Amino acid sequence: MALSTGLESEGVHPMGEDRALPRFEAVLKSMEQYLQPLFPLLSCPPEPRAPIPMVVADSGKTKGKDKERKASLSQVQPEVADDVILIADRDLLELPLEGLSVFDDGLVSSLSREFSLQMLCNRLRREEPEGSMKKESRGKDHKKRGTTRKAGKGSIPRIVPSHCVLVDSDSFKFVVDPYEEAQGPEMLTPVSVTREILERFRDTFTAKWTGHLGNKQFPSQAEWEQLLGSCTGFFFYGMENFLSHILVERLAAMNLEECQMMVLLDLAQSYESVRRHAESSESRSELQLSLEEPVETAILLSLVGVGSIVASQWPTVLQDNAMRARVLWENLLAVGRPIGRTTRLLQEVGASEAAHHDESLHAWKDRPAALRPQLQGSERLPITLNTVLYGLPHQAIV
Repeated sequence: MALSTGLESEGVHPMGEDRALPRFEAVLKSMEQYLQPLFPLLSCPPEPRAPIPMVVADSGKTKGKDKERKASLSQVQPEVADDVILIADRDLLELPLEGLSVFDDGLVSSLSREFSLQMLCNRLRREEPEGSMKKESRGKDHKKRGTTRKAGKGSIPRIVPSHCVLVDSDSFKFVVDPYEEAQGPEMLTPVSVTREILERFRDTFTAKWTGHLGNKQFPSQAEWEQLLGSCTGFFFYGMENFLSHILVERLAAMNLEECQMMVLLDLAQSYESVRRHAESSESRSELQLSLEEPVETAILLSLVGVGSIVASQWPTVLQDNAMRARVLWENLLAVGRPIGRTTRLLQEVGASEAAHHDESLHAWKDRPAALRPQLQGSERLPITLNTVLYGLPHQAIV
């Protein structure tokens, strides 16, 4: 669903977006009418759920064991199931499902997508403890570090929810605009924005991040594979689709189960990136090119093992991706929000409001107005609903 061409030369919204907005509103209206029969099911209030108590090894005293079990059960506190996962048909995934009015009641903390119940079970199974001392020890270290790390002087306390799967920030890798094709104000380019993020969190989270920033160290295909295969989290921020930068057949043969989280800020375009993509597309079949579509990209990354994927649904511009980058990493790193709640924050209040949502974001409040979209009401819907999450919503960075 291409709502605009995505082309820009000055970091502003592309021509024709005034015509794209009525089209987008028409899509939302039709989607509401089509899915209306499901609203009673989707709007059910979340029910408290009791977590399964930890199994304690038999001490050899049956009575004592029974007593301990009863005590354990009595101390279990119910949790509210407010993370919603939509398992939708392939065609429905083309739609902005996160914009349905049934999700506007404020009872949903996160809203993520999934391709099938089997895929969801497979992701959850990989996150279950295996009983090994190594994994148990690593989990304790991550939990301890997650409660002690801070975003910096003057920030609010960083609190990671107890139910989250913890992702080690020290093993993050990135590739940012490897052809340096972005055109527009320097402050909006992927390289400049990423340098700012790396510097802001250098003392707390990003000191050990490694990767390629711009074309000074252009990644070869082997380096792409090495980065993807040796990380717990991956960040791609650049032009065109993520899969236009890497050989799809090589990626499909990889095992990326160690990559728990992937953030893709792509689908922006410039005349240079369009020309490069057109030239490279000449040697690819229609089937190969179809895999570069947003939903197909998320499917492929899920099949090779990635746990959570933040991605765009349609073409965007530098200004919006710059704001998404700042809001996403501020909330994932400084605040300690799970990836599902962070993505939902963008969908609910929009990039400009999200940048001011927490006191911890004070460092970017004085940004030039060019960085803060001024759209109001329905005008911001194509921007806020563009970013979606596939997979597990309860992963948090430590």
